[in-house]
Amino acid sequence: MKDNFISLSKFLSRYACVEGKDLKKLTHEDVEVLFPQLKRTSFEIVFDNPDLLYSGKVLMVYDGKSAIPYIVPKMEIQDMDMMCVSREEEKVKPVDDKVYDYTSMSIYELRCLLVRKFNSTRNQVCARKELNKRGVEITKKYKRIKIDYSNMED
Repeated sequence: MKDNFISLSKFLSRYACVEGKDLKKLTHEDVEVLFPQLKRTSFEIVFDNPDLLYSGKVLMVYDGKSAIPYIVPKMEIQDMDMMCVSREEEKVKPVDDKVYDYTSMSIYELRCLLVRKFNSTRNQVCARKELNKRGVEITKKYKRIKIDYSNMED
């Protein structure tokens, strides 16, 4: 029977179409007041008829302190559409994992691929290899002049 426990927040999100972080703070007493349509049953009925648990008609709901058996409400598809709030789909940026032909790209385009903000690491590595094959210096080399201080007069 311990396998059939479900958390109160999960039960409410599935059968009362409610969601949010504050569901974890609710107790059975709060649910009794806020959701009168959810019906409880007694432990005697569950112990006498364990088939109710195994068939899914009754669920043992745990709120963090105690477990109470609830009768699973019957939901029709029409009721689901009215009760559930529809969300706008989040716009997901596509991942820029394009396959480039690095040999046909100009040096400027290859240097643009080295910027981490716009490209994946794989594109950077391939662009750096192509620039090395072409003999282009990626890092700036400074021309340093060696000064001989021994010949200077004070």
